[in-house]
Amino acid sequence: MRDILGYQGTPCVVVGAATGMGEACARTLSEMGAEVTALDIAPITAPVKESVEVDLADPASIEAAVGKLPAEVPKLFVCAGVPGPPRFDNLATMTVNFVGVRHAIEKILPRVPRGGAVALISSIAGVGYAKNLDKWKELMAISDFGESRAWCEANPDPANGYLGSKQALNVYTQLRASELVEREIRLNALLPCPTDTQMLPDFHAQAGGKENLEQFFHSPMGRNATPEEMAEPLILLNSDAASFVSGHLLIVDHGYCGEVNVGIRQGLL
Repeated sequence: MRDILGYQGTPCVVVGAATGMGEACARTLSEMGAEVTALDIAPITAPVKESVEVDLADPASIEAAVGKLPAEVPKLFVCAGVPGPPRFDNLATMTVNFVGVRHAIEKILPRVPRGGAVALISSIAGVGYAKNLDKWKELMAISDFGESRAWCEANPDPANGYLGSKQALNVYTQLRASELVEREIRLNALLPCPTDTQMLPDFHAQAGGKENLEQFFHSPMGRNATPEEMAEPLILLNSDAASFVSGHLLIVDHGYCGEVNVGIRQGLL
C-alpha cells in the first residue's frame, strides 16, 4: 500500500506541543512514525524524540530554541497560542499569537528544504481579516520583532487581541505562501471552531458565559471539536497528499462558516 501521507521517518517540528491541538498533533505524528521535535514553554508529555523549551514572547528564547532543532525540518507545525483576556492582555496576546509565531516560522524557514511544508493554527475567529487588510499589510511589511510589537501597541483597533492575532495570521499565511513558491515550500493554516482544549474556559469567559459561546459559535453538530479532530486535518495539510495545496485557510468547523456564508446563521466575525 502506498503511503500518501509520507511521515514515516520524517523529521517534524511541532511548536506549541504541550497541550490541546499541539499535543494531539505531536502525539499523532509520533504514532505515525515521524521523528518529532516538540517546542513549548510548558512541559511536553507526548512521546516525542526531543523536547525544547521556548517562550514565544521572547525573541531571544525563540532564536535559542531554533538553534537546537535538526539541521533540516521538512515539516513544521506551529500550534502555539494564548486565549487573550483575562489571562493575557491584548498586546501580550498579539505578541505571542502573531509576532512570536511569525518570528518562529521565519527563523525556522532556512531549515525547511525545497519541497517542505509549514502549517499553522489560526482560527475561524480571524475570518473577518479583509475588513482590516490594509492595516495588516502594514504589519506584514515589518519584520523586526520589537518593531512589530510596537506596531500592535500603536494600532489597538485591529490588533485587538485574539481576534486580531488570528486575522493577522490568516493574512500572513496567504501573503507569505505566495513568496515561498519560488522555494517550493508550502504554507497553510488551519482555522478551527471551538474545540475542547484547556483554553476553552477562557473563551467562555470572553463570551460572557459558556451558553453564549455555544449559542453563537457552536458547530452545526451541536458540540465542540476534539483536539484530534483538529490535529489530523493539520497533519493532512503538511502531508505529501496535499502537495499542491498552499496559501490555503482550511476551515474546520463542520459547516459553521458555510451556514454564515449562505445566511442560515448570523455572521459575527
